[in-house]
Amino acid sequence: MKSFLTLPKDSDFFNRYARLIPALKVSGYLAQVISALTELGVLFTAIHSSLVFFVPGLATGGALAGALIGVAIIETGLRVLLPFSVRAILHRRFAGLDLPLTIIVWVACAVLLSAGTLMSFNGSRDIVDKVKPKPKQENSNKAERVYSHAQKDAVGAYRADSTEIAKRYSVQIEAIKAQYAAQLSQANGQIKGIEAKERRGQSFATAKGNARERVATLEAERATKLATLEADKGKELGTAADRKTTAIEKASNDLEQARLKVSVANDKTAQLNEATTNRYKGGLSWFTIICHLILIVSVAVDEIHKKGSGIEAKVVPTQYDFSGSILGELFHALGCRWNQFIRERIRRIEESTPPPPLPLSPNELYSLDNMQQPVFNVNFEQLPAAYKNITVPHRAPGGAAPTPAPPPNQPGSNTGTQPPTQNGTPGNGSTRRKNGQQTPGGLNGYSLNGSGTGKH
Repeated sequence: MKSFLTLPKDSDFFNRYARLIPALKVSGYLAQVISALTELGVLFTAIHSSLVFFVPGLATGGALAGALIGVAIIETGLRVLLPFSVRAILHRRFAGLDLPLTIIVWVACAVLLSAGTLMSFNGSRDIVDKVKPKPKQENSNKAERVYSHAQKDAVGAYRADSTEIAKRYSVQIEAIKAQYAAQLSQANGQIKGIEAKERRGQSFATAKGNARERVATLEAERATKLATLEADKGKELGTAADRKTTAIEKASNDLEQARLKVSVANDKTAQLNEATTNRYKGGLSWFTIICHLILIVSVAVDEIHKKGSGIEAKVVPTQYDFSGSILGELFHALGCRWNQFIRERIRRIEESTPPPPLPLSPNELYSLDNMQQPVFNVNFEQLPAAYKNITVPHRAPGGAAPTPAPPPNQPGSNTGTQPPTQNGTPGNGSTRRKNGQQTPGGLNGYSLNGSGTGKH
């Protein structure tokens, strides 16, 4: 429906605020855009979290479509209802049918405004959470590399020291073994020479004992020196292992200290980031409320300016505004076309159908209201024992003896007057149709008696 605004009646009032109204209108539309964005985030998140469990493939598209429809309902409704709410106050529409409409408009406006404000307030926080940058976190990669290098150095030093110690003591051990091997070989050779002389009959028991004692002494000295060397070797290897362990422990302690410093620094950064985020959340939340207030103020000032200037909204209706809906008219036209098509075919069938034949005469009806059914009381007579065979005469169903058939056109007993005849045949005078011609009707048979029995 087309509408227009009348020219202002109070030009002075109109001119005083003429420059203010356009600016407020722009502010109101911008405020609605900001509110719509926050509402869109809330509705999208809520709908998406519900659809993702049922139709994951359509969750994003469905959530976006549903959020857009919801935002359109809220913001469009506010843009339409807020002016009517202000006009109801300015024009005092509180009587007659204006009162229920004013209440309905106020309630609907309050519901949409509350829903939009709450969603904008909460949606702004969700938007901040999604767009906020992640805090810069430090890591202990450098300390990890230092620890790895220190561990490798310690292990490498231990391997080098242990190899050098093993080689050095191996040479000393081999030298001692070679030294005592020569002395033992000489002593054993003396013992063998003494034993050879003893086999020729000479006795060298003292010399032989001294030689064996020398062998034992040399073996003991060799074992002592070898044991001393092994002990010294073990001490040096243990000292090298202690140096390795100490170096690794120091590197591990340094690594733990570095990790602790990194953790403390990251916690502090996270706390600062959270505090900053909360400040942004609070600021944006209250800013969305201010946007709704700007919308209300812009609409209210615009309506007050129109009222003070004497500007009225007029509508120019056309016939289309009072006509039925397009779909209704389409269905009506299709229904008329269908009725015309079907009824034309039905009429063709009806026109090609021959007229019906003449009706037949109805059949006779008999009223049994005045006929009474006879009742007979039957008793058995005591007969002598000699009568074993009893012959019972046959009777008509009514219990009376059959009466001979009377001649035609003559009344019989208990039957009344016979119906008139047609062409010598008893009948009721009615006619029957046979092969398209009228033929006299006939009643086959006759009445027997007043008991109601007869044959037809």
